[in-house]
Amino acid sequence: MKIKRFSLLVCVLSGLSFTVFSQDEKMLDSIPQTKEEFVRSEKAVINTINWLENTPVDQQTDLRNLRKAQVVAWITKSPTVTIEVNANVVDFFKKNPELLIIFMGGWTRYSLEHAYSSDPVQCNRAGIESAIRVYKMGIGMKKDKEMEKLADMETKGTLEQWIKDQLAKK
Repeated sequence: MKIKRFSLLVCVLSGLSFTVFSQDEKMLDSIPQTKEEFVRSEKAVINTINWLENTPVDQQTDLRNLRKAQVVAWITKSPTVTIEVNANVVDFFKKNPELLIIFMGGWTRYSLEHAYSSDPVQCNRAGIESAIRVYKMGIGMKKDKEMEKLADMETKGTLEQWIKDQLAKK
């Protein structure tokens, strides 16, 4: 009898947590037009960025392409987030073009979670770390020496200094 009650309780709590989780994980469904709409959509864009990072590149490709387009459109039109792509830093996406959008998403999430930060070192670091996470998943990714170097620098704690050095180059 106790096992049945416990099983029922687990099922009910699982159902409730799924409902709460799905409400909290609202994705970006349209591109805002006003600054106020952009601000209200920040949680949804972060959820969409997280989804892109956590969903293997070769799965749900139609939905993934839609989500990527939504994130790029949001970033492009955003009055609060500006991304500066430095060729010395983002030279890692040639073999895996998908990683450029992941980088942009990581930068955007960092900026939104840190009071619209535009700190080039920290924003680049966040973008690169996002790209590294997706690359390390290995699913749908081609082997890339540049990404391996970046992942190694992240592990050793030298990534931030490398970014500073790259940004200092002209």
